[in-house]
Amino acid sequence: MQRFRCLNSSCGRTFNEQRRFIGLCLDEAKIVQIVRCLTEGCGVRATARLTGCNRNTVLEVLRVIGEKCERFHDTTVRYINTESIQLDELWARVGIRQSRTTEWDTERGDFYTFLAIDRRTKLIISHLTDKRDYGNANDFVADLASRVTGIVQITCDGFTPYVPTLREHLLGRLNLAVMQKIYGKPESKEEWDDRIRRYSPPRCTGIKLKTIAGEPDVDKICTSHIERLNLSVRTFNRRFTRLCLGWSRKLSNHRYSVALFVVAHNFCKLHSTLGCTPALGARLTDHNWTIEELVKRLSETI
Repeated sequence: MQRFRCLNSSCGRTFNEQRRFIGLCLDEAKIVQIVRCLTEGCGVRATARLTGCNRNTVLEVLRVIGEKCERFHDTTVRYINTESIQLDELWARVGIRQSRTTEWDTERGDFYTFLAIDRRTKLIISHLTDKRDYGNANDFVADLASRVTGIVQITCDGFTPYVPTLREHLLGRLNLAVMQKIYGKPESKEEWDDRIRRYSPPRCTGIKLKTIAGEPDVDKICTSHIERLNLSVRTFNRRFTRLCLGWSRKLSNHRYSVALFVVAHNFCKLHSTLGCTPALGARLTDHNWTIEELVKRLSETI
């Protein structure tokens, strides 16, 4: 392809006559390689070293692919018929610690990713990344309610905004139960000091089940599947790995990374229990996708 250089002496940038693939100056094979690294838990700098690209190029691919993943998920994951859904939130840090933020610093600090998963197919039905407050919980539940059909059973944790928002958006077709973990106290001062040093929660001594609405099936009141999904997120998305240097520096890139993970999990990741991808289990597609096919489909997304 013809390449040009800017005649401005202070600029000197070069550019192609036309973009080659989904608005990026890269061929399809290189984009697929970058996306595959990002979906397997590699950070931005590690991906740049493995693919031989500049770090800014990797971020640009993440931005373009992430935007298309958001639109693709919004239009594809609709009219889901499910019997049981589990909700949870996953913490991550953006930029700096929450204690160092100011009143006007709204895009750095602690951010939570709200996730809703189908218990049977392991399909991520809805997701939202923002602050952990009532307004964002309401937006998350409203989006979830618009994607599911029929009567659904939902199990969530003790996060207070869930109960009123679920009743508001799923009134008349909701069986709601809350599973709240009970944590024990340290038995001695040495154990207390050890738990302060360690990056882990206290020991879970039991659970408390509470029926909120409808008649939920007791055998399906569970949050184990969404907790296992949290492990997959922290394993295959470098930005969620704790106690390392892989946290997000910008909120927009963090959201793009979440969108890419969700679409890759639904359409490309084979689940060992199902033997297929969650999208195939939910009949959103007729075969398992590869990363190459995912990038090709995203290139057709407006």
